[in-house]
Parts: sequence; structure tokens; C-alpha cells
Amino acid sequence: MGFDDTLIGVATKEWEFFGKDDGTADKFVVVKGHKKPKETVKPYEDRIADYWLSISDADYKKLMKQLKPAGGRLDGTVDVAWSAAFISYCMQIAGAGLEFPYAPGHATWIVQAIKNKAANKLTASLVGYKPGEVAVEVGDLVGRARQTGITYNNAVAKGWFKSHSDIVVEVDTAAGRMRTLGGNVGQTVGRKTFAINANGKIAAGSNLMVHIKSNIAGKIPAPAAAHATPVNVG
Repeated sequence: MGFDDTLIGVATKEWEFFGKDDGTADKFVVVKGHKKPKETVKPYEDRIADYWLSISDADYKKLMKQLKPAGGRLDGTVDVAWSAAFISYCMQIAGAGLEFPYAPGHATWIVQAIKNKAANKLTASLVGYKPGEVAVEVGDLVGRARQTGITYNNAVAKGWFKSHSDIVVEVDTAAGRMRTLGGNVGQTVGRKTFAINANGKIAAGSNLMVHIKSNIAGKIPAPAAAHATPVNVG
């Protein structure tokens, strides 16, 4: 089994854990007669806490200091986007090792991937193309900015920006679609569907900013390191 298959298996397992949610509409759970966002309810809030442990200790502690979560950890109850933590978790569990830049924000790997493409490093672990430039494959990432004024052409110059990316888990050229899984999609791990053309490329009108081709093989293991330990920093 190759890395891409393992990654899809990891992401799919998380999607199933959250109840196979589909679409971007917010998902809720009724607890004692009250409707609550799915991410804030156990066992889902605890699972999101696991995702956060895939980022670096330095980033984790920085967020803890900034957010001062009442529960003493980063989890689904904290008012901060966890979608990048989800991608980082899936990559880590799948065995990406040092081939993926684990981070609390998608811009880290979006910018790196676009830089690799600009430098013609087409065999790098992540290579960022414009949507529709090359055919999409399972295991790739697709992303967009979550703030105005950010495009493929100026993303590197911006360096950091609010963004989102998802893992491609299904490509069906005959049906003209691809499906992705991502975290914090409708307050859950959610599936989205995008149109692709007969050549397997992302169709126009997708609202995506970048298509990141993954060449990750999982052959450069990360050195053993202590994960971030949730602590109440007051």
C-alpha cells in the first residue's frame, strides 16, 4: 500500500468517526435538548484535541498562550479553526514524516508548494499548480484563501493568510467529479464535491486557488519527539 492509499484511509476513518457528514452546512448535535455545534460535543471535541497535537510544540504553546482555553488544551470547544490541524494529523498518522510541514495554518504548505512549482522543483513533496493546470489525483490537496485579495500569483508574497485545504480522496472522471475530505468543514470532518473535466483537471468555477500535487512517499521518517502536552497557562 502506497502513501496516498494510507492517507486516504486515515482521512476516511476520521470522516466515518464524525458520522460521514457531507456538504459545508454546519452540523449540530442535540444534547439535553440543546443544539450544539458538532465540534464542541464529546467525543468529537476530544478527537479534535488529538489533531492539534500533530503541530509543533512551539506552535501549540504559542496558541495556548494566545487563546488561554478554559479546558487547558486545544480542542473542539476553542474558537479557532482546526482544519490545518486535521490535515497535519492525517499526514502525520499516514507516515509523511519530514516530507510535510505540519502547521496550524494551511498557508504554510500552500506557499511552500507554489514556491516549489516556481522553482521547477516538480519532484518536491508538494508542488502547487493553478487549478485546471494538471490532472488531479487521490492524495493531492486542493486549497483556497479565506480572505480577499489572495491569489495563486501573490500568495508567496503574502506569506501568511487565512486559508483552507482538503485532501482529495476520490477522482471519478466518468462522473465528472472529485471528492475531498477536510476538517472544520461545517464544524465537523466533512466531504465536499468538485467538478472535474474529461481530462481529470479541476473545472472552472471551483473557487479553489491552488491544486497541490503530492509526491510524498513517506520514506523520510521524522525523528522521535515529544508531542505538545496540553497545559493550562492561565
